[in-house]
Amino acid sequence: MKKIGIMGGTFNPVHNGHLKLSVAAKRLFKLNKVIFIPTGTPPHKDTTNIADKEQRFKMVKIAVKGFKDFEVSRIEMNRPGYSYAIDTFNILKRKYGEKVKLYYIMGLDSINEILTWKKPIELLKICQFIVATRPKAKVRTFKRVLKFPPIQQYVSNIHLIELNMGISSSEIRDRIGHGKIPRRYLPKAVAGYIEKHGLYRTGK
Repeated sequence: MKKIGIMGGTFNPVHNGHLKLSVAAKRLFKLNKVIFIPTGTPPHKDTTNIADKEQRFKMVKIAVKGFKDFEVSRIEMNRPGYSYAIDTFNILKRKYGEKVKLYYIMGLDSINEILTWKKPIELLKICQFIVATRPKAKVRTFKRVLKFPPIQQYVSNIHLIELNMGISSSEIRDRIGHGKIPRRYLPKAVAGYIEKHGLYRTGK
């Protein structure tokens, strides 16, 4: 059976942690490819300091260039309204059929909010979750989420991997807003794009 990983997110901006997680997920779960899907309009985030969706798409596009079996999809960007994961995965399920197993790749912070998502139990039914955590991360909230009765029966669909991921997109934006692009955490071409277009300089 073919396996496809889905790396969704705002990617505001995409950084080395996203790439590191995707590479690890592909290797550990023997994924045939990983599709990055930048959100169009994220339903759970403040949009005051989110770069234009075309800029975010371009940053992801240049970030994955050179990575074998990595690609970028406009599926959420081209869909009007909010970008809900369940809608995206239903579309992907219809597209690929039963011969493809879908894996949703994310960080621990994301899955800790799963109970606020649209139709989270339906999502757990149709895909596997690959969840990254940092060393010594507090997983108390995560363990509470797993004990929620409707989710308990799908615990076997949630796989936890530990990665040393050093920074978040919000921290990167904060540093840029204070006048310094943290290049060590960004793909070289993405850092150059941010500098060229003056993204995140407001520090909001």
